[in-house]
Amino acid sequence: MITALCQSFTIGAKGGLRLTGDMPQYGVSNSKRYLVGPTLEVSLPFHFALEADALYSRLGNTFYIPLIANEADIRTVANSWEFPLLAKYRLPVSRLSPFASIGLAPRYASGRINTIHYGYYPADVTFSSVDWHAHDRALVIGAGVGMRTGHISIAPEIRYLRWNVPRNPASHDVAYYLWPSHRYEVQLLLGIGWSQE
Repeated sequence: MITALCQSFTIGAKGGLRLTGDMPQYGVSNSKRYLVGPTLEVSLPFHFALEADALYSRLGNTFYIPLIANEADIRTVANSWEFPLLAKYRLPVSRLSPFASIGLAPRYASGRINTIHYGYYPADVTFSSVDWHAHDRALVIGAGVGMRTGHISIAPEIRYLRWNVPRNPASHDVAYYLWPSHRYEVQLLLGIGWSQE
């Protein structure tokens, strides 16, 4: 039964860049644009397929609060893992295999907030550090082209993500720690894998 439904699978790696960056109203973004991680695709009948990825990236920002006799530097850093789960449809075109995809991308992030407080006197300097972890998710729409040579497949693609950023984030939301968080994101990715036929 399973063999009949799953025609083949592809396992490999996927990496790329976030084409849209963070846009904090105050402060500086410390986020890295790269994404990288493993990928698995299972083909289904009628040119459909299911794909699951695990993409790592580094997020962060730094804010400066210039209050009189109570200045502060607040730096937030985070390790982020996205887990896109996508349904794909491949157009039946010879040689090249254009595809469209749609799905959800849960994201789990954990990090630390490092704060330096400056008082009125030079000696009035204090340090604090707080660990945190949170999650959110995005709607994903993508398109790309698959190419295969023997068992090796290469698939460049572009993805549009719309993150679920609440207006007033709670402590379990990533945006609570990386506010203001970007709501829309565009990713350019390249997947390289080994296909079992």
